[in-house]
Amino acid sequence: MLFSRCQRSLMRVASAALALSVAASSVAVAKPKPGRGFRLFSTAITVFVPNRVQCRVGSDGSICATGSSTVGGGIWPRGSADQYIFGSGINIAGIVDNSLPKSQNAFSGDTAGGFFNNTAGGGNGAEVQPIFSSADPVDAAAWPDAAKVPLGDAEEALFDPSLRGQIAASQGDLWFISWEGDASRLESRAHPLGIAVETRMLGWNFPSGNEDIIYVIYTFYNVTSADPAAYAAVRPGLREILAQKGKDFVAANSAKFGTLPEGGYAINNLFAASVSDMDVAQADANYASVNLPFAMGYTYEHTFSNAASLGWTFDPSIFGSAPFFPGVGFVGVKFLQSPIDPVTQQQVGLSVFGTFTRSSSIQDPNDDKQLYRYITGGFLPSDGSCSLDPVTTHICFVNISSPADMRFFESSGPLNLPPGGQGSIVVAYIFAAPVASQGCPGVGCDVKPATSNANLTILGDPARMNSGVNKIDTMTGYLGFNDADANGQVTQAEIDAVPGSLLGKAKVAQSVFDTHFLLPFAPERPDFFLVPGDNQVTVLWNRSATETVPDPFFQVASQPTVIDPTTGVPVTNILYDPNFRGLDVEGYRVYRGRVDNPTELQLLAQFDYAPDASGRGIFNDFRGLVNPTPGCAPELGVQIDCPIAFSTPAPGSPFVGSVPIDLTGIITQVKPGDRVLLADGNAQILPGKFDTAFADINRGRIAQGVSTQLKNTGVPFLFVDHGVRNSLRYFYAVTAFDVNSAVSGPSSLESSRRTKAVTPTPLPSNESGSVSVSIAVSGRNGVLTNTTVPTIDPATGKFSGPFPPSTAVSAGLVASVSQILAGPAELTVRLDSISMGQSGNASIFGASPTPSPNIYWMTSAPGTPSAATFSVPVTLTSGGLASGSSANDTTGEGFSNDVTVVDQSVANKFEAAGSQFKLSAKVDLTMPASSYLTGQGLGCIAGADPGFDANGNCFYNGARWFDGPSPTANETKADPNHGNTG
Repeated sequence: MLFSRCQRSLMRVASAALALSVAASSVAVAKPKPGRGFRLFSTAITVFVPNRVQCRVGSDGSICATGSSTVGGGIWPRGSADQYIFGSGINIAGIVDNSLPKSQNAFSGDTAGGFFNNTAGGGNGAEVQPIFSSADPVDAAAWPDAAKVPLGDAEEALFDPSLRGQIAASQGDLWFISWEGDASRLESRAHPLGIAVETRMLGWNFPSGNEDIIYVIYTFYNVTSADPAAYAAVRPGLREILAQKGKDFVAANSAKFGTLPEGGYAINNLFAASVSDMDVAQADANYASVNLPFAMGYTYEHTFSNAASLGWTFDPSIFGSAPFFPGVGFVGVKFLQSPIDPVTQQQVGLSVFGTFTRSSSIQDPNDDKQLYRYITGGFLPSDGSCSLDPVTTHICFVNISSPADMRFFESSGPLNLPPGGQGSIVVAYIFAAPVASQGCPGVGCDVKPATSNANLTILGDPARMNSGVNKIDTMTGYLGFNDADANGQVTQAEIDAVPGSLLGKAKVAQSVFDTHFLLPFAPERPDFFLVPGDNQVTVLWNRSATETVPDPFFQVASQPTVIDPTTGVPVTNILYDPNFRGLDVEGYRVYRGRVDNPTELQLLAQFDYAPDASGRGIFNDFRGLVNPTPGCAPELGVQIDCPIAFSTPAPGSPFVGSVPIDLTGIITQVKPGDRVLLADGNAQILPGKFDTAFADINRGRIAQGVSTQLKNTGVPFLFVDHGVRNSLRYFYAVTAFDVNSAVSGPSSLESSRRTKAVTPTPLPSNESGSVSVSIAVSGRNGVLTNTTVPTIDPATGKFSGPFPPSTAVSAGLVASVSQILAGPAELTVRLDSISMGQSGNASIFGASPTPSPNIYWMTSAPGTPSAATFSVPVTLTSGGLASGSSANDTTGEGFSNDVTVVDQSVANKFEAAGSQFKLSAKVDLTMPASSYLTGQGLGCIAGADPGFDANGNCFYNGARWFDGPSPTANETKADPNHGNTG
């Protein structure tokens, strides 16, 4: 390998005068976002879109509902016209403690309840606390303590300790409180029960399947006491809210119904039912059924049609590959946590499932007394006829005769709540494509829940399952089972399911809950805004907050041991992953689309960080798992060609020693256990076990010429899209993505795509803008002005003077955005050092080496508090005079961020309120191809450019290069290896 020397010097690149002249105050703006300042109306109803699910939520307790008579509130995938849910929510009923006489407790012994989703019309839910969305920066900035991930009461047990006290536990949390305690809301009941419901909704884009699931945690509080001491066990922040509602409950209901005890009353045998009116595709073409081992009810359109007449679309990434097909899919609601049975000390799971229509035997409950009978299984003859015994089978009625407008309830209980007491249930809403089975898809596809009522209970009974299951079970993803503990009962863990199916995703949901919602976090979504222009749109964004805040999972993954909460002693941490990166943001992506649908957005550009002094852009591999080779598998004892001797510590001990890997090109990983030892001593990766970063996005919509490979481009925080047309509306999203250990989760996660809309338009005629940039290069003694190229004394070989400064350096704003500049700014850049790279050319020294760039390390604003180190990678290329030097120049670019502040008063007009944006500068370096820079010492011996002209004649002579078409005879010499003469 050849090396060259570079004297360290000061290079002052002054993109100094960023002069802006704006003639008038009017500016072309994007359509403004509705205000959130006073929280009027906008937080009573919110659309929850943390992933591919779109669910309209009301602070009265309605879930995936609009209140419309024709339009549903649950869409999947988000942004499409594919309606799955018309309305849903939780209904509750219980029995008031009867220890006090009616004279002291007017509700004593009563059965009472509350409808948060009354399918018969008229609900009892009312807002206590408005909806807060962690995806909304305004909400996040004003996040109340009560809404934080629980810390300090019984509800905290649902979450991993590293999540407690955070604003959000997922990529997008939604939080609000409703209650049924309003004395004036008496639809379908005689009086309130006294329950406040805290609702938290969660959603992720990972792992696979989880992007089609939303989680809902309902925590029920008995708010019948006016004594604040009753709420002492509730976490601070929420405690005060509930204590006030207790006072409100006692005062209002005592005044209307008679004396209620100041100290409240116990609510016994409280049952909760998730009640859903799904209306999948065509409302009157639905069936609803239940999977008892999975504690899940679901609805589907009976022919699984392509719904072409309804304008439905089917995302190929969901429906496009076998065994799935593009037909109307499933929506299910699954219990993940239910109350504990006081006798067995096990979760109750699903107590009763039932379907009802306005024409069936079982119809919508008329009042809270009938609601209680439905959800506890205590039906009266006047309630209608169940087709199965709900006490022993947990099923009352499932319509198996003909499709209809189906609604279903699934209940769980009981909970016993003293005054101020609390209890939780957790459900998951799951959306999935159908699995092809026995004529579906096809013109004859028509699938009932079962051929008989008795067959509704096949699942869970191993003897009957051995004889086959219902067709609909195979379409939900059933593959088989194994009664591993031979107890005669099959649980969901013992059922095999197609990954990505309804049952497969249900398993994902249960796993996420069982690990207390602790998953590697995708980076926080960066804030951005759009500046419309003449047939162009400029996108400006900020850094993701995750650039400086470690992934919460790092707190667990980075520790080889944890403290056993029971014994207080250290034990092996099974989640320890030394390869997990805390600060893992690698870059940003810019998307554009014509509709507000994440799956329809097109990737326009990707930018990723080059390595810098902070370690960004570097993956430290402690286990030989990154870009694996057959000769390096430390966990198998194979270290034939490992770059270092990797450690293999005992469980509970830390790994030591790592290999720094530049995150560029294609990054692959393998998990321990996914490769095996061969007889020749090498390791082989099992089929399909490679994890390649960005494999998912490569299947998506990508603009021509855009690559998702890492290229160390640097991040400009600004992108100008010239592929648009005036007067058309476009949607944009900017996301942050990471690269992390595949052992702990996906190797790359991406923030959610939240869109903003803009319409390109020329600047108004009364507005003008311009940007001018001047550049100067300085040495230690000031600006370098010399332009004379020195000559060489033929006698001494000395140069006649210094060379002029390089003209191969340029700098300026990443793009000129005259509408938003705050004023002049100056960028000073110092060249600190150069890390020499290597071209990939074959040479006389052996095979082609692995190419790597020269890295020019620079400091912007040196000597100031805002000084920052950045790098300019310059990829080495080959070339020579025979091809023409200008065609073989090589160029690199780097970005110095936060050079000048965007004018906030103007940026606010482009929906940039609440964030301070800064513009970046770009530094370009251009230089000849590697042969020009490194070949002088070789002369013509290498037999390649630039020592020879196009005819194979050597024209290198001493310490000079000749750039004419052919050197003169007295400036050449014979090539001893090739016999050529000039």
